[in-house]
Amino acid sequence: MSRGAVSTWALLAVTQLGLAWRLGFSPADSFAFWLLSALLIVGVWRLTRSLFGWSGRADAITRAGTLGFAAIVAMGLTLGSVGLLTFGVWLAASALGCATSFVVLRPRRDAVGAPPPLVPLTIAASAIPLLAFIVAVGLVQSPFTLYDSLSYHLPFSARWLLDHRLSIVRTPFSDPAQAYQPANGELWFLWLMLPFHGDFAARLGQLPFLLLGAVALYAIARRCGARPTHAMYAPLFFLLARPVVEQGVGADVDLICAAMFVASIHLGIVAIESGARRDWALWGVCVGLFLGTKYVALVYVAVLLLLPLLRGSPRQARWAVPGIAVFGLPWYLRNWAVAGSPIYPASLALRGFTIAHGAYTRAAMTNSVFHVTSVRLLPAIVAHAFGAAAFLFWLPMAALATAALVKRRRWHPALYVWLAPMVMLPLFWFGIPDNADSRFLLPAVTLGMVPLTFTFGSARRWNALLHTCYVAGAAWLIVGSPRQIPMTLPWFMGDWLALRGLVSREGMPLFAGAATVTAAAAYAASRRPAHAAPLLMAAFCGCVVWSFAAAAPFAAQDASLLALSPTYVRVGMIDGWTWVHRHLAHATIANTGNNLPYPLFGEHLANRVYYVNIDRHADWQFHDYATVRRRVKIAAYDRLAQPSGQLMPVAREAEAARPRYERWEGTPDAWLGNLRAAQVTHLFVSVLSAYEIDDVRHNDGGFPVEDDWARARPQVFALLYENRQVRIYAVAHQ
Repeated sequence: MSRGAVSTWALLAVTQLGLAWRLGFSPADSFAFWLLSALLIVGVWRLTRSLFGWSGRADAITRAGTLGFAAIVAMGLTLGSVGLLTFGVWLAASALGCATSFVVLRPRRDAVGAPPPLVPLTIAASAIPLLAFIVAVGLVQSPFTLYDSLSYHLPFSARWLLDHRLSIVRTPFSDPAQAYQPANGELWFLWLMLPFHGDFAARLGQLPFLLLGAVALYAIARRCGARPTHAMYAPLFFLLARPVVEQGVGADVDLICAAMFVASIHLGIVAIESGARRDWALWGVCVGLFLGTKYVALVYVAVLLLLPLLRGSPRQARWAVPGIAVFGLPWYLRNWAVAGSPIYPASLALRGFTIAHGAYTRAAMTNSVFHVTSVRLLPAIVAHAFGAAAFLFWLPMAALATAALVKRRRWHPALYVWLAPMVMLPLFWFGIPDNADSRFLLPAVTLGMVPLTFTFGSARRWNALLHTCYVAGAAWLIVGSPRQIPMTLPWFMGDWLALRGLVSREGMPLFAGAATVTAAAAYAASRRPAHAAPLLMAAFCGCVVWSFAAAAPFAAQDASLLALSPTYVRVGMIDGWTWVHRHLAHATIANTGNNLPYPLFGEHLANRVYYVNIDRHADWQFHDYATVRRRVKIAAYDRLAQPSGQLMPVAREAEAARPRYERWEGTPDAWLGNLRAAQVTHLFVSVLSAYEIDDVRHNDGGFPVEDDWARARPQVFALLYENRQVRIYAVAHQ
């Protein structure tokens, strides 16, 4: 390893150590993290260099990133299935794998090629401070930046780590599909939690995939014929898309899904050009990882499966089947074996014939306020998927890219890259029940950044004009405008078309200073190319530390360095979580009234958190209830909860996407028995959300029936804390 690489990694490690210590994680935790990471990186890099010839750093990074993610998923599935999800076992397995790579593998000695191209000063001055802001805001404010990370992404990982095994975690007050989602992303968050026994790294868990997606976009642009300095605009504008920034500061899986999609595109193009079995096998691994990350991948996988047909290579593509099966199918097979449908809780049907029965059909899923049929709303949904300001900039540039593509007639692979997002739009509109949720367009938005590089040609003046436009566009996306695109939209679309910038007004002076420092570092790097990597890393680490120091005071004032969309978590909920952080440790908490359990675990996962059933079936999951409730009907007036769509009523006895089977029946004695069996020490009750309150029985305060049952038994439940949204009880077991 060169001195520059050692300096770069050392700067990153020292910065991480200081930030982790400042947030309450010990140096031993950081050492464990870097040891686990080093074993993975060394083993995966040796595997990459042994199997594949050198074809550029972007290709190598995409391959290594895919193999690294695959190694974590394979290890998590294996250890989680046998109840050995512990740091010690994972470390031993990683050490064994790394040692084996030195014994078995022989990395190729082919030439590494030319040094990486220097990042233009203007691009560095935009991207590096923004990445630093993402890190700082994520460390200080995440996981409260994204609703789903609190709801199920981080809770699943935390439960599996504490239980040392994989399981289906109940999600009773939200979409029941969450408990059955493909969970490759959650295995990644689990790996990040292992060394810290907490979420220091997991709260920024999507950041590596933001970088992987950026590298893959650069590699695709290069394969489409773009020069290095032109190809850099694809990852730049990917980074400047508002949904990417908002995903980057949190622990959802949409960015992981998008990164694996564009990595699959890149690796598929490489496999077509080489025709090598190993390239097709790696493409299959990447497609499998994509399928195993999110149900939405099933809608878009057809776009990837078209790749082998582009140049007559279907026979070679059969080598992709094992990777797709190993990394894409396990979660679907689990659902089919346990619950009866691979896409549970939905039924699987083909041309009107039901292949596998779930809890409800697609028709029930479309009974949602977030399923729209008016094409008039589609432009607003697409604009929000890019970020309204980014969409206004992208639209004319995409038109120029189309004209350039037609004029030059360089069809492969540029035509496929240009067409794929267009094909994905109708797949999204007709294939996804909640087609008003623009997050599900993120894979298409990500790939849609590559055509921006098609606009460059051989004319120097034209290219200079484009550089000026792109730099000005990047600056505008960062600064924004206090306006919005005028359009009448449904209530839940709110300010979707606002043209505000990515950086808040309060954070703009700090960003300007960070951009100046980065520009100076980029200039120094251009004068000394051999020291470019450590110089840029030093600028990045300095910006991170500077931004982190400013982010905490901003958060204390309910402000942020970035202009993020609100999560709509109630202030009373946050106050209740804060009380738990300050007063409870090593507790077993029963959570009810909401499906936002993650903050109750604590940053170091000191508490265990469960939803406890309210009837005599202590260990039943949603699919157990569904099997019985669909056969044995209970009169509506006897139920504690009623079925509904998503903020939509359902016809009597019709299938519902929110059937609430777990809440139909319950008694205080059965619930108390379940609490005792689970050795619960505390009860956290919150007010029902707007999605639940009209259909779940509650008291005048909006709390579910467990609150009344607890208040009726003061000898068992002692009230410790309350506000308008939360009540916390100590539970005494006699």
